[in-house]
Amino acid sequence: MQAMNHRRAFTLVELVVVVAILGILAALLLPALSRAKGQGQSVACKNHLGQIGRAMTMYVSDYNIYPSAGLEMRWAEQLAPYNPLPWTNLTWHCPAYLAEGGVVEWRLPPRYGGSYKLGTSYSYNGLGMVGSTFVTSGSIRDGFLRGPSLGLGDFTVRVAIHDQQVLAPSQMYAVGDARPRWQPNANDKGYFGWPMMQPWNTLFAFGMPLGAPNGAAEASPPHSQGYNLLFADSHVALVKRKDYLYPPRTAQDWNRDNQPHPELWSASSEWAVQN
Repeated sequence: MQAMNHRRAFTLVELVVVVAILGILAALLLPALSRAKGQGQSVACKNHLGQIGRAMTMYVSDYNIYPSAGLEMRWAEQLAPYNPLPWTNLTWHCPAYLAEGGVVEWRLPPRYGGSYKLGTSYSYNGLGMVGSTFVTSGSIRDGFLRGPSLGLGDFTVRVAIHDQQVLAPSQMYAVGDARPRWQPNANDKGYFGWPMMQPWNTLFAFGMPLGAPNGAAEASPPHSQGYNLLFADSHVALVKRKDYLYPPRTAQDWNRDNQPHPELWSASSEWAVQN
């Protein structure tokens, strides 16, 4: 009688053990892979900010002033000719950007009026460490700055900040990761990147209807509990959220005269970080 080959099959217990081991290995590897991905995104973000810094250095060298601010991202428009990549290209932006599905669209208003796209993954330090106060009139609440802007510009093109006015370029924030906010309105809902840097819970806004959310929900920082920031001297560094958004620790780094100016801060209840 011809001998038959007998192949031993896995038992159910053995299969369960193998699946369990694979699950344990996956659980151990996934956090490491996630950290590696996050570190790679942070490095890419720093490179993008470094490119913006080089463009800013050339702009300041040519004009002896910093780009003007403005909600419609005039600073980006002014730096665009100094960068070989178009602003709408994602290589200008943070790969960890959460808002608007990670898609950055810079769209100026039509020539004869209309809306522009506010969302951005990078914000500009146009205002400095200046807070806002709100005045209610009828059903509208208007926001007003508490004092002069001490950043690199303001909401208009009339203010030109000369390079000599920035007393400590290596310490002053210029551009950084946007803080994505959940800000529903009549036309759009979801996270969006506010184009102006500020350390407060309430967004500075004109004509905000009563009942509109003041402290809009905010996404977590994109990089290791912090934000990548470009400084006015063009170097880039990660700054932890607990320092970046806590006025007593870093207010002077927001202002071109390198002074904290506590008289301009919003009330402590409006600080994004409380201690």
